[in-house]
Amino acid sequence: MAEAGVTVERRFAAPRALVWALLADTNRYDRALGLTPPRYAWREHEGRRQRVGQATQGGVAMSWIEDPYEWVEGRWLCSRRRFLSGPAAEGGLDVRVDDDGDGCVARVTASGQARSWALRLLGPLLRAHLRRKLEAYMAAVAAVVEGEGRDDPDATEEPAAVRAQHVLTQLDNEVASGHRSAVDLAELERRSRQLIAAPVDPDAAQHLVDALGRRPDEEVAQMRPFELARQWGRERGAVLRTFLHGTRAGLVDLNWQINCPVCRVSAQVVSTLGDVGRDVHCESCNIDYGVDFGSNVEAVFRCNQAIRAVEPAVYCEASPSLRPHVVAQVRVEPGQERTLELDLGDGRLHLRTMGAQRALDLLEPAVPERLELTLDDDAITGRADGRSADGRTRLTLRSSLDAPAYLLVERGAWSTDAVLGSIVASQPDFVDLFATEAPAAGLDLTIGRITLLFSDLTGSTALYERIGDARAYAIVQEHFRLMEHAVTRHDGAVIKTMGDAVMASFVTPAQAVAAAIEAVQRTEARHREHGVGVKLGIHEGPCLAVRANERLDFFGTTVNLAARLQGQAGAGELVLMQALAELPAVAELLAEAPRRALNARLKGIADAQALVAIDLRPDGARP
Repeated sequence: MAEAGVTVERRFAAPRALVWALLADTNRYDRALGLTPPRYAWREHEGRRQRVGQATQGGVAMSWIEDPYEWVEGRWLCSRRRFLSGPAAEGGLDVRVDDDGDGCVARVTASGQARSWALRLLGPLLRAHLRRKLEAYMAAVAAVVEGEGRDDPDATEEPAAVRAQHVLTQLDNEVASGHRSAVDLAELERRSRQLIAAPVDPDAAQHLVDALGRRPDEEVAQMRPFELARQWGRERGAVLRTFLHGTRAGLVDLNWQINCPVCRVSAQVVSTLGDVGRDVHCESCNIDYGVDFGSNVEAVFRCNQAIRAVEPAVYCEASPSLRPHVVAQVRVEPGQERTLELDLGDGRLHLRTMGAQRALDLLEPAVPERLELTLDDDAITGRADGRSADGRTRLTLRSSLDAPAYLLVERGAWSTDAVLGSIVASQPDFVDLFATEAPAAGLDLTIGRITLLFSDLTGSTALYERIGDARAYAIVQEHFRLMEHAVTRHDGAVIKTMGDAVMASFVTPAQAVAAAIEAVQRTEARHREHGVGVKLGIHEGPCLAVRANERLDFFGTTVNLAARLQGQAGAGELVLMQALAELPAVAELLAEAPRRALNARLKGIADAQALVAIDLRPDGARP
């Protein structure tokens, strides 16, 4: 079989990691070449599960095995496709980027082997065509990374692929960024008016409208509010609120992406919480896993089809751009020892092998100078030594296995750009705008951690007797408005009211405590003369998201404990578990407040619990 290859070398006046992220983005590269988006499936082949791609290019049907690619972020990539049918036998892309003064030099090789005589005859023409395409793509990359007026993201610790996307959003370059489908400008204008009239950040709203009208399809097919907040220079909560109101205005659609907890890649996308099942299957990892609303269900947004008919297309499923959390993915043969140099942002790493569930977590306080790892039948063993002076780590990898294996070096932290279900469920705008968005009847979705606040009025019964139903009712309703204001001001959401009580959810305990402080002090200022106070309990932990009365609700031990802690409080008091009160962010908020220690038995818990009751009333209001 004839071999053919094209190599293009170019110097870039830009950081090495940024250039690598764009050149090694095989998904973007295949699109720029004009290839057809393939269909992927996992099949048994050669005695093991392998990813198989199928596509028709120029009227010719072809299929191939897409072996896992190898790469080290910011340095090199090696990708191969082994064709099962069609005129080619093999194709590949190799990328290497090296420092060169204040820039870098990239060397990109596209290679292949022809199976048919016709393809061999066309070899010179195909190589010339491929060279033109490759040179055009590298020129487009140069225009992007060397463009005037772009922000330089190289000083950040973000993944290279994320930094590259940030740069792409600042420029209009169809070769690098892709096609923009036709926009119905009249419909965009009509729906935008509703968003601009909503209680949202006007700058964030304008950014969203501009993106929907001007940015390429791939950028509006899956929009992540927290990622865009960083790119737009706006506050994260304000951008999420804008997207929620944008959904109500018909500009974008809210979808739920269920990410695999092993490979961290999307395994399923559904349009409503009611479509989320109890378990999901990840084809890539070949595992079933439970859905955790607080850790692997992510809210993503897509341009509404009435504005633009966008269809997200994947051109290369093995691309490192789809796995920005993976610093390195390398193959090691039986008995082999490999040495690699990595650029690490910090020392928190998750190491695992593909397929077999071997894993090792490293929680180093700084980037290590050396990292030594051994792959055994049942585990990854290793150690980190020294402290790197320049962020570079020398990795020595040894295999004691009797078969080839792939090691993945991953960033330990889950993406901070993910708008997880627990965050959305604690947004007041979500609870208000999507009242019926809840899990399917009979299905409980686990939330790994959430903070719940319960409040209740004290003295309300005597108030009704003293001043009459009408006036007392008005005071109670004002209290509910006061509670809702305090909760939403600190990024929480009122889930429901029960009699005189309120249940609210927050992402963090500190947010809930800040809301409790404001609620008590406002209640004292407004209603102390009426003999009315508020008492509160806060607890953090796992719970279940359920559908109750066609609305989102929470259920479980954390809910029960938060309610029972509130029952231990007196007027103007907040009761917490001692461990929660000692969290640094909580302790700072409560440092000056008087407190009393409690040792109480709470229903449903066998042992007595150490509690703290904090008096949140202003100095002059305390007895």
